[in-house]
Amino acid sequence: MQDQALPRYSVVPKPPPPYSTVSSSSALDHYSFSLKSSKGNIWASVNLPKKDHSGSYSVNDIPIIGEGANLITGLVKLNLKTPETIQRIIMTVRGRAITGANEGGSHIFLDHSVSLWSKEQGEPNAYRNDLTAVAGTSTSSRQGKLLGSYTFPFTFSLPTGEADGVALPDTFHERASGVRVRYELVLKIGRGRLKSDSKLHIPVVYHCRTAPSPPSILRQHAYQENTTAPGPPLDPDGWSTFSPVDCIGRLLNSRTVILRCTLSLANPLSYTRGSFISCHLRVESIDEQALDLLVSPRTTVLRLSRRVKYLFDAGQGMQHNGKSTASVPRYEILDVGQTIWSHDHDINEDDSRVRYLTGEIPLSKELPPSSDVSSFGVEYIVTLLPFESATFRPEGATMLQTHKVQVVSDFAQGPVPSRRVPISPIEATWAASARESVNAIAASHSNPFQLVT
Repeated sequence: MQDQALPRYSVVPKPPPPYSTVSSSSALDHYSFSLKSSKGNIWASVNLPKKDHSGSYSVNDIPIIGEGANLITGLVKLNLKTPETIQRIIMTVRGRAITGANEGGSHIFLDHSVSLWSKEQGEPNAYRNDLTAVAGTSTSSRQGKLLGSYTFPFTFSLPTGEADGVALPDTFHERASGVRVRYELVLKIGRGRLKSDSKLHIPVVYHCRTAPSPPSILRQHAYQENTTAPGPPLDPDGWSTFSPVDCIGRLLNSRTVILRCTLSLANPLSYTRGSFISCHLRVESIDEQALDLLVSPRTTVLRLSRRVKYLFDAGQGMQHNGKSTASVPRYEILDVGQTIWSHDHDINEDDSRVRYLTGEIPLSKELPPSSDVSSFGVEYIVTLLPFESATFRPEGATMLQTHKVQVVSDFAQGPVPSRRVPISPIEATWAASARESVNAIAASHSNPFQLVT
């Protein structure tokens, strides 16, 4: 999916057509969403299976869909008591980022349609459920209109974005955020020139499914044996080692010290939520007292931040100081993890001017996966900060290094790593906030069957 200009999409709530209303019901194995006539009779419905790709039920009884091999399947049923002019039946899956109040500003980033039937295909007898019921009614007498019961199955998959490395975002709704991401299925029944088309909008929760490439052979072996993975000196292929950076500051308010830091992160730079990011830090200085005072698990800070980007009121294109705010991205940055360090005693280097730390950044299983479309994106950044100590006053930049990483939903093929550190306070705070967001998603669909155009 390319980052290109997409059509603006402003939603304005409209009442249902006078001849139909919408309703829903939930059976043990499927959902049913329907359109009713003015007399209360169901004349069109959509049935969706009730389980998602993992076999679990959906969020707050809202259907869950996934990408790739997880096909969207279902049935469209018509039950026409009188002859009706129907020209086409189309099913669409749509995703949009909403930034305006009352859903006034939104931007479509996904609009994928599948035609189930059109009049050019001729009579849909192959989909008819009641051939005997209408056997005495000729096509000419109905003048091309449909009568009776029909079932139109559909199966299609969402684009995966694998061709250009872009993933669709998960359904996103957090109370403190200025943007929401929603998905819906839309049934459109074209009824000709003299009647308005009938539409049924069905809210769905979308889960992106992505996985990293396998780690190095030595790291896989460590996971298999449930042992500590080797560090960068023993497994250079298993790590991304970045250029050294100097942390400069005043120590004990008496002298300036320089500590050269070399950070390594486990390869590949793509990590599964619910697991962790393996980290390694080499610190070198000619001032051994500075090393003893500053290079410790308590004073060394490496954080993981989540950055959500979006276009403010992208659908409305509001003007501000003569410029369209639709072209101005906004960013929301939140710390979601911090490294828990320990001294690395496995490296036998007899050099008093060097210290080593090894650690993990725990990843909450509630983190939304990395994604990037033109109007919305979620990215993760690992940031190395100056040492934090009452004896040290850093000079210069407030951040030593930043590196982008990806967070994905699934584990790579092969052995699964085991966490070796407890949950961090930042992760605990984030997890509690994420659980609240699940309730926010459910609340956002409190009136899910409103027809919008």
